[in-house]
Amino acid sequence: MVGTLDDDPALADIPTYVLAKYTSTGSRFRCWHFEHPMHGYFIEAVKAMLILALVCPNFDCFVPLPKEREPIMKLLEETIATDGFEKYPADWETNFESKLTVESSLPYEEYTGPIEKSGNDQRQYRLVRLPNNLTALCVQDADTKVAAASLSVNVGSSANPIELQGLAHFLEHMLFLGTEKYPKEGEYDAYLSKNSGKYNAYTSFIETNYYFHIFNDALEGALDRFAQFFISPLFNADCVDRELKAVDSEYKGNLQSDPRRTYQLVARTANSTHPFSWFPTGNTGSLKGAAEELGLDLREELIKFYHKYYSADIMRLVVVGNHSLDVLSEWVTSKFSAIKSKGITKPMINEHPIDKTVLGKVVHYKTVCEMYELKLQFALPELKSTYGAKPFAFINALISHREAGSIYSLLSKNGWATAISAYSSGMCDDGFGTYTIDIAATPEGLENYEAIVNIIFGYIKMLVESGPQEWYYQELAQISKAKFDFKDKEEAENYARSLSSCGHSQYVPPHEILSHGSLFTGFNADLISKGLRYLNPGNYRLFIGAQEHKAVECKLEEKHYSILHHVADLPLHMISDVKCSRSVAKMLHLPGRNKFLPENLSVTKPATPTDTPALEPVLLRKNDKFEVWFKQDDQFFTPHGHIGIAISSESVDSSPVNHLLSTLLCELVSAELQEQLFSALLANSNFSIGHGMGSITVGVSGFSSGLPLLLKTVLQKLKTFKVDAQQFSIYLAKVERNLQSKRQDNPMQCLYKLLNAVNAVPGFDQDMLEEALKGITLDGLQAHIESLFSKAYVKMLVSGNYTQEVALDTSNQVFDILQHQPVPEFLINTHRTLNIESGYYIQNVPISDQKCLNSAAVCVFYCGSVDDTRDAVTLRVLRHLVHSACFAQLRTSEQLGYRVGARLDYNKSGKEMLMIVLEGESNPVYVTRRINEFIRQYRQKLQELTAEEFESSVQSLISLMQEKLKSIDDEFDRLWAHINSNKYKFDALDKDVEHLKQLSKNDLLAFWDKYMSEDTAQGYTRLDMQMWSTKIWQPTADEFEMYPSTMLALYGCLRSAGHTGLTIADVQSFVSSADASSSIESLLAELSELYLSKQAPSVSSETVEVTNTTVSDVEEPRIVFESSSKIATALQMTISAANEAPRFATLSKTNFANIDMKQSPEGIWLINDYTQFKSTQALHGLPIPVRKLNPAIPEPVLTEVEKPAETTDEKPQPSTNKSVDAPRSFSNAYGMISGRLGLWRQAWKKHDQPTTTTSSK
Repeated sequence: MVGTLDDDPALADIPTYVLAKYTSTGSRFRCWHFEHPMHGYFIEAVKAMLILALVCPNFDCFVPLPKEREPIMKLLEETIATDGFEKYPADWETNFESKLTVESSLPYEEYTGPIEKSGNDQRQYRLVRLPNNLTALCVQDADTKVAAASLSVNVGSSANPIELQGLAHFLEHMLFLGTEKYPKEGEYDAYLSKNSGKYNAYTSFIETNYYFHIFNDALEGALDRFAQFFISPLFNADCVDRELKAVDSEYKGNLQSDPRRTYQLVARTANSTHPFSWFPTGNTGSLKGAAEELGLDLREELIKFYHKYYSADIMRLVVVGNHSLDVLSEWVTSKFSAIKSKGITKPMINEHPIDKTVLGKVVHYKTVCEMYELKLQFALPELKSTYGAKPFAFINALISHREAGSIYSLLSKNGWATAISAYSSGMCDDGFGTYTIDIAATPEGLENYEAIVNIIFGYIKMLVESGPQEWYYQELAQISKAKFDFKDKEEAENYARSLSSCGHSQYVPPHEILSHGSLFTGFNADLISKGLRYLNPGNYRLFIGAQEHKAVECKLEEKHYSILHHVADLPLHMISDVKCSRSVAKMLHLPGRNKFLPENLSVTKPATPTDTPALEPVLLRKNDKFEVWFKQDDQFFTPHGHIGIAISSESVDSSPVNHLLSTLLCELVSAELQEQLFSALLANSNFSIGHGMGSITVGVSGFSSGLPLLLKTVLQKLKTFKVDAQQFSIYLAKVERNLQSKRQDNPMQCLYKLLNAVNAVPGFDQDMLEEALKGITLDGLQAHIESLFSKAYVKMLVSGNYTQEVALDTSNQVFDILQHQPVPEFLINTHRTLNIESGYYIQNVPISDQKCLNSAAVCVFYCGSVDDTRDAVTLRVLRHLVHSACFAQLRTSEQLGYRVGARLDYNKSGKEMLMIVLEGESNPVYVTRRINEFIRQYRQKLQELTAEEFESSVQSLISLMQEKLKSIDDEFDRLWAHINSNKYKFDALDKDVEHLKQLSKNDLLAFWDKYMSEDTAQGYTRLDMQMWSTKIWQPTADEFEMYPSTMLALYGCLRSAGHTGLTIADVQSFVSSADASSSIESLLAELSELYLSKQAPSVSSETVEVTNTTVSDVEEPRIVFESSSKIATALQMTISAANEAPRFATLSKTNFANIDMKQSPEGIWLINDYTQFKSTQALHGLPIPVRKLNPAIPEPVLTEVEKPAETTDEKPQPSTNKSVDAPRSFSNAYGMISGRLGLWRQAWKKHDQPTTTTSSK
């Protein structure tokens, strides 16, 4: 509305314009107030006003003078009438029929209408609604060996009470710890673990999702236990403090994570009264501390929260298994109908967190790592009702485009950015949404951030003026339809979690529950235009992130993550008159037609059909320059392909400098290819360029018909690449920033990198690479490129929807481009594994990140040979059992850290490695001792395993190993791992299963005694690596040599608890004279007396109140060491070990003292310089093929390809096509190569990660 304000007598006769836009929620007004028309900025202000009102992009049509009030009024009325997006809730009543379960005749409702699904989807579905209004989807997958379930509750951190922030996340943790039917804590975890299962959960703003996977035969028992969490959880009081520590540890583990910090700052700077701006993760202070301040019982508040919000009406359940739909429906109905129905209990959010109080702001903030970020965030209405037309998916594809005429193309040419992304978030069904444009800027780009913002709005203006292009929409629709029709099968757990999470939208009808996120259902120009109008200069706020800011001083500090930032109003020219120059505007235009659209989607089946897919590919060609493998798809029958190439060269990773040059080459080539090949990415044709293990790797995947051309384009660019000076400088700086940022990795990630540097030859650590950066030059990079491809050995695998003829043609194309000469094998297969001498070794290093609160420890046990199948499968059974037990002991019972677990590491050759890892606030030497105690006691648990428990574990592992591959990409990964292991053991899976079937419990015990037990293992080999937070006490090398590790653990616990009055010598003296027969309570009392006796008798003036109280009146502090504390545990370990002999002293035959290594009283060697230590160790030999490699095509066929390079005068010309990094990283897969990785990748990719019980989005 427009009106006159008469408050100021001077303006009584001059109308003042007030614009108010009535929002879709009907609960507030957004107002802009402009002074009288004679003001110098009035005309531009009214233009801005019209933009803010989302009226019309064509400003010149309106003359904003008082007499033109009627046209303006009319425009405003039209704007109000069309605010937001139309919302039509779906019909969830029609086609639901009452049914009874087959076995128990339990009532439920079943949806009997059709369900739209992919033509490639062979699973069967049944959508049911239980009497308590819980909606469930039963999925029968006859081929799966792994079952899964996910239950999503449509309530998350948005329901947190403002006084107890993080309560929803805390509930997620507490729910797993016992129910009335299954009261024993850890029973759920134990049941899943013994059946090769695992569970997890996460809390987001609008939902909490609980999920698990398990061996099929154990699904019913898992569902019964799972359902009880939502029927009768116990919330045991003795678990509250322990799980608070887990939540707090999770929070502290993310304190230095830039993505988490940025997310928190974006939320924190929103409307402070909106729950979006609150603290979702929670910590001890926001939960226990806040409750105590308010006189509340935290457990009682948790129970109230659960009873208030956890209602069957807002729950969505998905169950996947190989059981019939009748059986799955029976289980779902019988086990989940008892959940209470309380109506729709989710909180209704009508306000927008990005309102007028925060729009038009610029927030500068300091990052942990060196990076330069720009983030434009726009306020949107709820978007979920537009899921079919997808207006913002259309807009995203244009704004994030990278080809000529795009925002990114112009920013890249100016040297201002290295990446762009755009995304929308609907957040709530009836609440709000946001739209974000992220720019990964360069330092120069950050200095020119206003110009970048101008370019962005210039591009948006061009989109508005051009109008929505239906042809572009139809291209996106065509691609999405092809992807959906030939959709690969997901893993059961991921599929269940995804379906349950997106099942809450009230706008999605039952028949679209599978397809609604995938398809573009109809071009709607009005919706797209309306969406674009929200992306205007008056409806955004700007975030600018960097380690340092020249223009502003970041004095504000965010409460929970201590993020230093500065908030100010955007200048008027960035919200009302944002424009780019004419010359720049001419460079911005729509992309051209997509030449990579999949045209041929036919499937070529093998000439001789078979019921059993071939296990191995065919070796088509092999000589001293290359080998070509081919595997035609004989089980998935989709129009997909995957082609991989590994170009092994002497110079790829032979030194730190070469390693960095190869990294820089991959970055530069990918960046230059991005413009011309972004359309390929949109068309589901992906590529990656990387390096590792002495090879440059190139992979292409997607719809098969276009991949040979895509591969040719990438290889031509890679082979003929000429380095541009400006881009060299930009990406060298990026490589340097990426390297520096790794110092801010979490402690466990740092440990893994260090472990790899110790075990691998060559292996480079952070310091080596940073030093090598000084030697990187443009000329050096150009010379490196020439050396990479002059002499090489090439491995190639063509898999998927191809014939042998196409594979041969593609290989000819590759070798015509490369034109390389052979290289002796001993010069390229230089990557070896260290053969560490028997003994016990420790390496401890401080964490580079001075602000990191967590430490980490990993205990590596070298056991068995990677070439011994029996040892390998025994170790995997052992890891499976140990993982669950150590998690229960070290994480759940002792609360030593948040990330805890057992995992395996894979090598091409040498010894297998079983690792027990832990990250948390506890000091690493104490953690290592606790792991040691766990290992020493665990043999008894193995001995006590019943025959049934052992057989169950083995059978569930066999089932996991025999799980069918899900896609051509999965098959490629498995075959490629075998090829690059140089063993070519394609039948390893069957061999492993055969050995597993013959395995006995006695075999397991014998393996334990041979490798794991420090008392019985003849060649006991162990390496402990410790990463220390600089916030805690760390022993010196001299202290390590002087005191046993248990003493260091005890003293570290005392120091961490704040008891600094004792020296380590004091504690050693106390332990030496202590009576080992005394109770722990008596020993703690004596230790307290010793502590008190060492305290200074003086009291500072600050501790004495200004009253009649004298120093003598001040009570002397009392120190009480609780018998349940870490100090008590450490004291017990120290007393018990006081008289032990140095059991490890004779394990190593080498006297490492000659290279200045120190040895502890127990005989453990401290590695002070791992490079020097590595020089004393032997190397494992190279892997040998298990078969003779005979090519299918005789060598003479290769004559033309192999003609000498010097006889060819012409060089291949670089292609004009360009590329982007593939979502599926081929180079990462190559980097994980090992003899058995391909076999175990599917079964173990979850199991081999440290367990994290929850993650807060």
